Amino acid sequence: MADVAEVTQAFSDQGFAFDDTDDVAAQCFAMCRSFGASAFDLALSWDAYYTENANRMKTATPTGAHMEAFRVHYEKHVLKTSKSNAMKTPTAYVYGKRSLAESLESGALDSATANAAVDASLAAVTPGRGGDTPGAQTKHARTAFARANGGGGVTDTAGVTLPSANAHEALEQMKPAKGTTAFAKRLTPGMAKTELNPHLPAPVAGSGARTGKNAHAVEVTVQHSAHGELNETRRFMRDRVADKVDMIETRLVSFQKQVEANHPGLRCGAAVYAASQDDVTVVGRVVCDSEGKLNEHSVMLEGSIATSNGMRVRLELRELPNFSLFPGQIVCVQGQNPSGHCLVAKRLICGAPPAMAVSDLKAPAHGALTIAVASGPFTCMGDLAYEPLDALFAALAKHKPDSLILLGPFVDCENKIVAGTGDNAGAAEPLEVSFEEVFAVGVRDRLEAFLSSAGTY
Repeated sequence: MADVAEVTQAFSDQGFAFDDTDDVAAQCFAMCRSFGASAFDLALSWDAYYTENANRMKTATPTGAHMEAFRVHYEKHVLKTSKSNAMKTPTAYVYGKRSLAESLESGALDSATANAAVDASLAAVTPGRGGDTPGAQTKHARTAFARANGGGGVTDTAGVTLPSANAHEALEQMKPAKGTTAFAKRLTPGMAKTELNPHLPAPVAGSGARTGKNAHAVEVTVQHSAHGELNETRRFMRDRVADKVDMIETRLVSFQKQVEANHPGLRCGAAVYAASQDDVTVVGRVVCDSEGKLNEHSVMLEGSIATSNGMRVRLELRELPNFSLFPGQIVCVQGQNPSGHCLVAKRLICGAPPAMAVSDLKAPAHGALTIAVASGPFTCMGDLAYEPLDALFAALAKHKPDSLILLGPFVDCENKIVAGTGDNAGAAEPLEVSFEEVFAVGVRDRLEAFLSSAGTY
């Protein structure tokens, strides 16, 4: 059970120091004893209580005047937690392993072999969301069984067979015949679907200033924070609700200033809920009206606290020729809001990039720069042949860009072979190699071969 000093320290760690004039620590200690709670849990509850009532409280310091309302708040928290725990159905898992106590007492096994056997037996049957998942699907399970049985190969223990697979051989065996895949049979290979700024001249392969002997090395530096590393009082992944609100508000205000600077004469300080027959310009955050996926009928715009008190309105996008939005995106919208509940967008500004950098004519880095950007997955959903990646490298060898940026996913967890839902040699089972091994054979080796053959343009 917590004592007064522990309660004081727990509140101090959360950034709330007690008022010396009131015996608040003793009252909080009494609440811990009454509800059987820890000092840390009570301090977290005060954090949530202060976040919800920050507008009505003059100070964040816990005082005697706050204790009665805080006790009611904590009682509701305890009641809600108890109901939630009562609704959970415990699930028992039985691991099929023999007891090692007798073996250790008789000296039949040393401690290292005993530990390996324990790891192997626990890895053989691992509880999953849909029941018992065979440990053969994990690299840890194969390692544990190999350690327990003195080497690799195939071992059959507790009815589970764990093969030792080679990634290169496994992928080669599943590789489809050349020209039989849907990617190989596509009708318009290499066709440009969309082109931005078509009036600009197309770059000529290998004609940039960074090619051949004119190429210069690039040094990437990382600017460290002025505050240095986090101190020891910080907790990993510990974010208070108030900190998240401040971060979102800072982004909204910063984006508004950037848009107004990039578009002189444009004022984005209107409220999202203000009814007006004239066009208004607002800055807000894209959110979804429910827990489902975002679509054009479920988009809402959340205004800043400074201009809109954090209120939300429905965002109608039917008058926009095209758009691309995601939850949490900060945008600037220009349109009409006749009723105050629905903003009909006529113009959408999704970014405020800084001015383009200008290099000196005499600088070695001056000249044209071509960058190729490709996004994964770089293989079809039904195989791991990585034919799109091979086609990409063939196109790069022809056009010779200055830089290449590859974006993931490189090994898609929804791939039918990786997930075990495809026709893998007549059996719908997952590939018996790790994601790292698939990446090494399918992507890394191809990339290294391309770089070695491309050389310097």
